[in-house]
Amino acid sequence: MKKSLPALPLLIAILLISGCASGNPVTAPHPGTTDPLANNAYDVIVAAKGYLDSEKSQHPECSTMSSDVCGRISQAVGAKDLLIDALQAYCSGANFLNGGVCDPLAKGTPAATQVTAKLQAALSNYNAIAADLKKSTGGN
Repeated sequence: MKKSLPALPLLIAILLISGCASGNPVTAPHPGTTDPLANNAYDVIVAAKGYLDSEKSQHPECSTMSSDVCGRISQAVGAKDLLIDALQAYCSGANFLNGGVCDPLAKGTPAATQVTAKLQAALSNYNAIAADLKKSTGGN
């Protein structure tokens, strides 16, 4: 009996997509992607999803009231969603849009420089907001 490992990335992608509150699908860089920036962003998104789901479950009061922690959770979710959008823009060449590997624009072009800077800024933004959230929740 052969095990079907190619279905594993699809399963992970479906789980991520189904959990996004923003309604934005998470289109992961293909396992064959060698772009370090895209892979780093994807890893951060996956970790962020797990971390923020954990924080939301530890703070059920956020659904009915606001507090500093609830505001920080909401801000971190927004930063994660922005990171997803930035990764999609960064990878959005023809191959990626058709389900292939991340297809960043040719390096050195003005568009590539701009989209790279936006993805790096989105990563920095999420990391800073997540660090603030961790401080406010005692480092969970």
